[in-house]
Amino acid sequence: MKKIRIVRTRSLAIYVVVAVMLASGGVALADRFDVQIEDLKNQNSSYQDQVDSLAEEAESYQDAINKLEGKINALQAEIVANQRASDKLAEEIKAKEAEIEHQRDVLGQSIKAMYLEGQISTMEILAASRDLSDFVNKQVARNAVQNKIKTLVDEIQKLKIELEQQQRELKARIRDQKNQQEELSAAQAKQAELLSYTEDQKDSYNSKISKNKNKIAELYRQQALENIRRFGGSGGKLGGGGYPWGYAKCIHTGQVEGWCANYDWAVGGSVYNWNTGGYGFRNCTDWVSYRVRTTGGYVPSGLGNARQWDDRAPSYGYSVSSTPKVGAAAVSNYGYYGHVMYVEAVNGDGTITVSDYNRAGTGKYDINVINPSGLRFVYF
Repeated sequence: MKKIRIVRTRSLAIYVVVAVMLASGGVALADRFDVQIEDLKNQNSSYQDQVDSLAEEAESYQDAINKLEGKINALQAEIVANQRASDKLAEEIKAKEAEIEHQRDVLGQSIKAMYLEGQISTMEILAASRDLSDFVNKQVARNAVQNKIKTLVDEIQKLKIELEQQQRELKARIRDQKNQQEELSAAQAKQAELLSYTEDQKDSYNSKISKNKNKIAELYRQQALENIRRFGGSGGKLGGGGYPWGYAKCIHTGQVEGWCANYDWAVGGSVYNWNTGGYGFRNCTDWVSYRVRTTGGYVPSGLGNARQWDDRAPSYGYSVSSTPKVGAAAVSNYGYYGHVMYVEAVNGDGTITVSDYNRAGTGKYDINVINPSGLRFVYF
């Protein structure tokens, strides 16, 4: 899923000292940095789209794996229950077999071998009887015993057969369930393989994004160093100009001094200074917004990065021209983010004195005298 990101205002310290220095060499250098940065950002945007798409695929594969796992577990529970039922039937069958043998022994002993062996004939019974009535009684008793044991054994045998049939059905069901379980396990393994492949692809794209971010940070650093080399500056003063947040720490390193990737200085865990309209701490935009407010002026939220100020300010009711005035914001459109400064004074020789933050990309305060040629001024 794509995350909505608040666009931070950034500043890239770029100064125009004299008109000669804005000739083809400087512009070409800016273009070179801008083109490389833009290309890398476009690459990362494309890579991020791939990562988001792969994340959706991975979620789909994981969902399929979870569902298959649920089916496998349900089948396993059924297999266990059926196996227990089969084992119980086996015990019952064994018990019925034992009962058949027991009944045969008990009833066989009661009439000795008359029923099972057939060694006593009807004539022998008649000879051993006291009279005809006694013979009839013995014959009836013998038949009754025979019928009873036969009926009992038949019933037990029938029940045994039924139990054996139930056991066969259960075993067949268990075999089918195990086959289904194997098929589901194979499908689950395939989904896991696809998930692993997708995760590897995500890691690859995330690695590319990380490398590009490092390249972008290096390009910003090189651009800032080139600005210093071309346009000068004192190197800046940490926390200067009375700016209350001049010692904000880099959210990535926790350090106050030194380079901070993407100019992400933070206070209280946030890189946005809502006291000045949501501009980035220790960035040029935040400094100018703060400085204008100290003189009773107001800089609205939403002006964007420095190079966007002269384009957006008119829609907020503010005038823009090429004529410098004290208290105006001096906007340079040079570089990827541009740079904005506060006009402290307009000097008699046509130069202007400006103050700023983050000229060299290190989040420090600076002030010096420059030629206003090529700059645009926003009157707050």
